[in-house]
Amino acid sequence: MVLFRFQEFSLSANETFVISTTDRREIDSELYSKSSKSLVDGKTLHLLKSVDQELTAATQERIEFLPHYHTLVQCGMYEYYASEGQKALPYAFAELIDNALSATARNTGIRRIEIRLLFDESQGGPAVVVMDNGCGMTSKQLNNWAVYRLSKFIRENCIKSEETGYVRPDPVPRSLNSDISYFGVGGKQAVFYIGQSVRMISKPAGSPDVHEFVMSKEDFERKEMNREDIYTGFIRNRKPADCSHVSESEEQFLQSIVMEEKEKQSFTAVIITGVQQEHVTFLKHNFSLWTRELAHTYHYYIHGVHGNDQRETRKNDHVSNIDIQISLVERSPRIPSMLNLREVDNDMQTLYINSSFSTFEFKAIGARDSFVEGLIRYHPFLYDQETYPVDPYALEDEDEDCLILNSEARGKRPVFECFWNGRLIPYTTVSEFEWCARPKKVGAVPLECYNRISGVLFANDRFQVSTNKLTFMDLELQLRDNNTIFTRVHNGQELRVNIQREFTNWLKECHERFDKQVMFQGFKGSMTRTDVPTKRQQSPWAVFQAIKWDGKTYKKGQCVKSVKTNPVFVGSIVHFLLYGEHEGDVYATGGYVQIALEPKELYDEVRIIPISKIDRLAAAATIKKKIEDELILNKKGDPVSRLPVAGTTKKLLIELKVIWHCELHLLHYWNLSKLGKYTLHLQTMLGDNSASEWAGKRLPYYTLNFSIKEGEAISFVLGVISSPVHFGVPFSIPLDFRDEFDYPTQPPCDIKPQLECSSLELSYERIIFGTTCVIKNVRAKGKMSHQNKMYTVKVHIPGLKQDSQSLQIVLQPGPPHTLVVFPDGDVLSVENRTPANFRVEIHDEYQNITTHPKLSVRCQLLGAPDLPVDVVDCSNTGSGVLLTKPLLLKTVNAEQILTAKFNIPGSEDVMVLQNGERIDWTAGDTLGNLRFRLYDEGNRLVSLRPKLTTKIKVNWTADINAEELSQGKLPALSVPSQAQREHFYLVSFHDKHTVNFSFIIYLSCSKKRGYKLQGVYTVKPHSVCIYVYGFSQASSGLLSVCGVRFVGGSLGPRELCFKYQDMKEFVRIEVTAGPPVLIKLLNEPEMPLQVVNGQGLDAPLVVLLCDEWGNPSPDHLSLSLSLSLNFSFFCRGEHQLEFWGSFSRNRIPGPVVKLNVIPDPNKPVELSIEYDSAATLCAGDIFPVFTVVVMSEEGTPVRTVCPAYLSMLLWKGTASGLNPPSTVSHPIYHGEFQSLLEMEMMVACLHHLYLFFISADLFAAFMLCISAQCTFFPVISEFSITFRSNTLFLTLQDQYSNAAGEGLDGKVIVTVKGTGDVVLPLFENGETSDLALLENSPGVDGAEYILQFNPEIRQTSVTIAAYSLPFRFCNDVEHQKVIVTLSKKKDRLSQTVLIYRDVFETSKQLKSELECQVQDATLKLNELKAELQKSGFDVSELTTVSLLLFKAILTKMENQPQRKCSIPDPFKGSPKVLGKVGHLAQVEDDDAAKVISWHILGDMDCVVTETTSAAKRIFDDTQGRQQVIPLETVFWRPNDRPLPHIRNGMFLFQPIGNPVFVKDILIFPEHVESCNKGKLRAQNLPESICVFNTVSLLCFGCQLTPRMISYSRNTMCLFILMAGNCLVFGCVCAELLQQCRVAMQKASDVRSDYNSHLEHLQSPEMKQKQQELQQQEQELRDLEGSLGMCFRQCCFLNAKPDF
Repeated sequence: MVLFRFQEFSLSANETFVISTTDRREIDSELYSKSSKSLVDGKTLHLLKSVDQELTAATQERIEFLPHYHTLVQCGMYEYYASEGQKALPYAFAELIDNALSATARNTGIRRIEIRLLFDESQGGPAVVVMDNGCGMTSKQLNNWAVYRLSKFIRENCIKSEETGYVRPDPVPRSLNSDISYFGVGGKQAVFYIGQSVRMISKPAGSPDVHEFVMSKEDFERKEMNREDIYTGFIRNRKPADCSHVSESEEQFLQSIVMEEKEKQSFTAVIITGVQQEHVTFLKHNFSLWTRELAHTYHYYIHGVHGNDQRETRKNDHVSNIDIQISLVERSPRIPSMLNLREVDNDMQTLYINSSFSTFEFKAIGARDSFVEGLIRYHPFLYDQETYPVDPYALEDEDEDCLILNSEARGKRPVFECFWNGRLIPYTTVSEFEWCARPKKVGAVPLECYNRISGVLFANDRFQVSTNKLTFMDLELQLRDNNTIFTRVHNGQELRVNIQREFTNWLKECHERFDKQVMFQGFKGSMTRTDVPTKRQQSPWAVFQAIKWDGKTYKKGQCVKSVKTNPVFVGSIVHFLLYGEHEGDVYATGGYVQIALEPKELYDEVRIIPISKIDRLAAAATIKKKIEDELILNKKGDPVSRLPVAGTTKKLLIELKVIWHCELHLLHYWNLSKLGKYTLHLQTMLGDNSASEWAGKRLPYYTLNFSIKEGEAISFVLGVISSPVHFGVPFSIPLDFRDEFDYPTQPPCDIKPQLECSSLELSYERIIFGTTCVIKNVRAKGKMSHQNKMYTVKVHIPGLKQDSQSLQIVLQPGPPHTLVVFPDGDVLSVENRTPANFRVEIHDEYQNITTHPKLSVRCQLLGAPDLPVDVVDCSNTGSGVLLTKPLLLKTVNAEQILTAKFNIPGSEDVMVLQNGERIDWTAGDTLGNLRFRLYDEGNRLVSLRPKLTTKIKVNWTADINAEELSQGKLPALSVPSQAQREHFYLVSFHDKHTVNFSFIIYLSCSKKRGYKLQGVYTVKPHSVCIYVYGFSQASSGLLSVCGVRFVGGSLGPRELCFKYQDMKEFVRIEVTAGPPVLIKLLNEPEMPLQVVNGQGLDAPLVVLLCDEWGNPSPDHLSLSLSLSLNFSFFCRGEHQLEFWGSFSRNRIPGPVVKLNVIPDPNKPVELSIEYDSAATLCAGDIFPVFTVVVMSEEGTPVRTVCPAYLSMLLWKGTASGLNPPSTVSHPIYHGEFQSLLEMEMMVACLHHLYLFFISADLFAAFMLCISAQCTFFPVISEFSITFRSNTLFLTLQDQYSNAAGEGLDGKVIVTVKGTGDVVLPLFENGETSDLALLENSPGVDGAEYILQFNPEIRQTSVTIAAYSLPFRFCNDVEHQKVIVTLSKKKDRLSQTVLIYRDVFETSKQLKSELECQVQDATLKLNELKAELQKSGFDVSELTTVSLLLFKAILTKMENQPQRKCSIPDPFKGSPKVLGKVGHLAQVEDDDAAKVISWHILGDMDCVVTETTSAAKRIFDDTQGRQQVIPLETVFWRPNDRPLPHIRNGMFLFQPIGNPVFVKDILIFPEHVESCNKGKLRAQNLPESICVFNTVSLLCFGCQLTPRMISYSRNTMCLFILMAGNCLVFGCVCAELLQQCRVAMQKASDVRSDYNSHLEHLQSPEMKQKQQELQQQEQELRDLEGSLGMCFRQCCFLNAKPDF
């Protein structure tokens, strides 16, 4: 309390005075108006007669000297700008990390520290957030943090009363005690150096509240302007995740940080805003630099005691649990940068640790418990360079041409970096100690070894550091004190030894063991180098003959090659140079070598380079070749045109020759257009005599071999057509393709020639590619106007530059086809004795008159005796006149009708051949007009459809016309001219059944014509064109024809024709395909192939392995791949699918299919939800209308969505991401969407409305946060009362028991009411929050009264019902004590009764649970028994036997012979591997298992995997020997199609057998979900049907699928023989037996537990507890009666209601 003494004085009316300040400024109206702000309470003023009056006595003036707020907001700038000119921003972050490390020091788990750089201006940035999961700060600790320079030694935490002072932590290795938050200034300096404002948010462990404090420069300026106390503020205490105070527009990022609070037990977040722009630029552009500096600062906190030793193989006992994560978030679309400081591998300590080979540990002990742990590392010299690490961010200043005599490793840098409490103090280093300093004289250790050491000092907190933790105050001074004791630490033990001797021995050992230096041998003396620019370094230079370096010896005269020189050169060693005075063999880290350049004929120069620039990897042969092939270059590396010689120069020329090897021509021009091999030769020659040698060696030359091949086809030439050409008779048109220079070349593979003729119709069958392209089987159709007419045929090939050519052909009539007789009337009148004159013409197929050898027409008259027969020869003209002589009938009484029959002799002589018949025929003749008919089993004529005619073959020719076969015509047969043997001819039809017809032609001697040509032939059947290269005749008279080769054409039977003079002989051979060289598509689709995303191809892509002429390979070499792809993993757009294979380790190219993956318009991918987002929802309100549209990949709505897939969830609280909590499973809405959802919100906290869509192809979700608010006219229904200690709490609630009433203004009036006419107690008067009765208050002792709480709300629209609280009034102290005693006893009894009841309730629940387990186990065992009985096991004995006998019976069953799959499966159990097909499924029936196994015999050994990567791993491990199939690449479409005899659920007929789908027979014991998806079934047995016997097959007919399995008891031996004994599915019995054994054991254990529990319930102990419970319940009832428990609750009237 401050006491003021006032003294009264008075002034007369005529007395003048002035009032002035202490600096004698008179206060008048003008000064008062200007200085009103400065005239505050406590200001000292003088009352004087005049301004210049002398003071009669001394006065005192009260002043305030609080520091200016700049002391706080600019403290960081003052501290860090004095940081030796370096960028201090990383050290400002280090201050905040120090606080986080101290806060997390007691964490038992991960100590997580996050630095978030939020530089996205759209979210309210830029901002820096430093967050940790430490113990947090209470409001008092947060207040302490805000006080500048309040160190931890004097601050008050007020956490526990016993924590009154600072306690130093126990010593730990490297002083990593995290006790580095020290002075109370670092945090403030850091935040105001980084930005302009800081927000501290912290939640201490065990506290439900979050404390938040904001301090900013702007707030300080505002307070100063308003004359407010600057160093004051407010701490906001709030609940976690309460972001109501956060401005959404300015600090959006802060909302997400606040929302993270709910899941954290304790934390501290430092949020710095107003970050300076220069800091933002530095943090963005130098991310790697400053994070590397932080990793260096906290290296041993992050990586542990031993640091980041990347070579460490032993177990580390000191593993760090500190995780420092740094993230940089910028404006979209820039990707955030994430870095864990543990991942930084280029900080200096990491470089020091990983480049060192040995360490020397020591310890220094000083006064006052101060000690320093230290270690020295050795970085050896390896081969040609020092391994001492160089700072990667340091500026390099190295000149290649400068002379470096002593390349010291460390140079002038200090040895030791200094750490304080495990944290780097960056600006303090220790150069060296006396015992490890470089000696002045050379000793046992070379002086340069002292420059190969680096060290670290770890000081404890007894050494003082500056407040910014950048420098030590007294470290080096104390360490150099004479009282400081240095000891060596070896294997963790301190050794009191001579530290200097130990260090020298260690350094010597490191030099001998680890340094890889150069040994100079063969000392020859010293010399002076005049080429060195520095005069003092020109001498002395020791000269040596050889060096030994990196295990190699380099001697004088040896040729070497330079590296890292410009230009690179080769030469011979002259000698080696080493600076200094040396004698004998010495070691050095480097030196120089003098090299004479080679070849000497071109170079007369000696160069000196460092030894390190000798190429140690260059081989002697390479160097020799480089010398021989050396180009003529000048000193600058440019080509020269003259040869330098003494006194003059010789001009050089280059001679060029081009040789064409086809004719060995020497070409002197560059227009090389002829095909063949060429050689280009360049030779350097002397200009005066054209010599190519100089100084006994050949001058440089160069030779280039190349070939010129034909180019792409741009034109074509038509070949010669064999004449004559007949109508309807096929002929060929050869095409010769030419390139730009008119050379023959290969035709394009996709040509489609077009044939045109003005008056003819031309068609062809195919094109044959080979050395020449041939258009095969060209047919001409049309009417010929006159004989020998010349026709012009135009051949057009699109795509060529010259795409059209024409040829002239002369067409002749085709073979005879029709006989035409003129006149053509049905009845012709001819008088007797006059000629009839019939004119006949032979027409071809197109009504052209044709001729043919031996062609004659015969006319015979019928109808009267002795009628003439006339024959006319039409061989030359194709026409003739018959019956030109008069007809002479002897007796003509009346008109007589005669019939004239015209025929060609031989055409009507039909000879029907029998199977196997022998025919006598003329040798060399042609057997034509052969016809056939095909009959079925019922002797019914079969129509010759094109599908059937392709299956008809003959053995005398391979050239079969399909059109003629469909008309029943066989190819003409040329009868051989050899009569010495019979000739067999065969006509065959191959389908499911084979039909053969054969006949034999023999030649009799009388009909023999010609001679036999016997031949021994050798053929390589590769193609169809035949070239005979020659033959030889042996003494036996046989001719051997060799070298026959097929070079193109189709496959199949072919005939070799051997012709000698007019004799011919045919040999029939079978032409097969050549070696495979390419892959072709069987049916090439239209490009690009349209594929819907997520679906397979409409038709499989079938590829064939073909030879170079396009023929499919034979069966043992062919590859037919039916490919069905699922394109769910493809990106939309165009792709290329390339096929390739391999044969005999040679790659076989294939086609490339262009795929265009288009989006699926029916595949849902996301939900589009529209609703009234501005609507405000209160508890009990109606939800707004939700419009839900399911969007497809194409971006259009999906019209085929099932409404049953849409569901809606509602839960209380928050959720991470878009997933509801696991406890929320039942939707509040499912199925058809209505226009309005009416539901009541039952709680008033934060809600999430979760709308999701689930189908086979889509899971999409939408989340809406809804809060039950009471902002506008809430309905508050009742009070809720709770007791806490002696305090009575009143809360307002709505009708759903939600807390309400926020924003209401009013008061609560408490009144006392009684029952009946009784005296009411009185309370103390006054408006107070304490309720207390008056002393000696009236009232009835023991009577019950009611406290009624009536709220009065100023908002008239709100009505709240009163709350009543009964209590009992007592005015007798002794009576009140008795009641209190009985109440306490009642409470104890009530608690005991509850405990007993919980025990009995738990026992009852356990009994019920055990009963359910016994029932379930028994039911499971009975089900397994039934399954065993179905499988043929006798389980009747298993019902009454004991457990031991039960196990014996099961063991006996298991030992019975069972069917098992014996295929080894070493891959089972591997990640993402299901196993082999044979082990994945089981089949009950033995016969079905064997037949199904035989049916998929090739796939039983196939390994099934879930992913492609797992399949590829197995394929690579087995080197391609194991077949694999990944399920993710198998396209499977669900197919629930019924069996063929079932339509619409009805049987069309009753099948004989028992047809079922094979997929329903398979049982999958494991991986049921993957196998039952159908993928495995679809891959191996697509829609296969299994029936009981073969008879039922006839019932199915063509309704069955192409693949069908049939088995029966009679034919099973055949299938078993084909299937074998091992590749068969296992049976289900083995699995059932094992399951039965497990179920039996489980049932026995559960029954035992149940019986034990029943015995426990009937035990005497439980019975005694039950009796005790009954006694205490009776005692409790008696006690309640004594108390008269007729009221609900007693309350203390001095409680303080709060609402």
